Amino acid sequence: MSDEQDPASYFGKILRLNDDGSVPSDNPFIGRAGYKPELYAIGIRNAMAIIVHPETGEIWENENGPQGGDEINIIRAGRNYGWPTISFGRSYTGDLTGESGPVLDQFTAPGMEPPWLFWSPSIGLSGMVFYTGNQFPEWKGSIFVGGLVGEQLQRVVLNAKGLPIRRDSLLAELKQRIREVRQGPDGLLYLLTDEDAGALLRIEPVRAATAAGR
Repeated sequence: MSDEQDPASYFGKILRLNDDGSVPSDNPFIGRAGYKPELYAIGIRNAMAIIVHPETGEIWENENGPQGGDEINIIRAGRNYGWPTISFGRSYTGDLTGESGPVLDQFTAPGMEPPWLFWSPSIGLSGMVFYTGNQFPEWKGSIFVGGLVGEQLQRVVLNAKGLPIRRDSLLAELKQRIREVRQGPDGLLYLLTDEDAGALLRIEPVRAATAAGR
């Protein structure tokens, strides 16, 4: 059994603790033989970001797949998110399965959750944020994710039902690995690049030229 599927291992899991480090009494695996009581969800490959939805309070997580198969998941109590049994990625050799890939050559399996959204090919997901500010009204409600291998910031556009309808690549011309993305208290977006000469970037809206400035 892989670590990610082993209930006695902390690897490849989402843990849930109280602020003082104690285990909440309503954790989903409390009292189940062989399960660590801190476990909240299992089957996670390589989590890169975990955030709280600003309206629903749901926990959203993203993770890197192997050769493809980056995912965004909505984390729910007691759920199994599949790795390494299933994935939309494949082994680094290019085979559908293998030591670095999933066990099964299929995308779903009983008792395992499919991703809310996946990337294939992978962009190497990193930081993630729901944009709720007022500086970019047309971006409000979108999800922004960083791309490491993809060297970009990506905007995931949602419809009125909160479902993804489009992905826009931004800042690819910089050719920088984007490690983190946050919304500041000023409503602007801030990015960290993952380079030898890394940088903190601030994304501002383009202001229309005023008559006096022409």
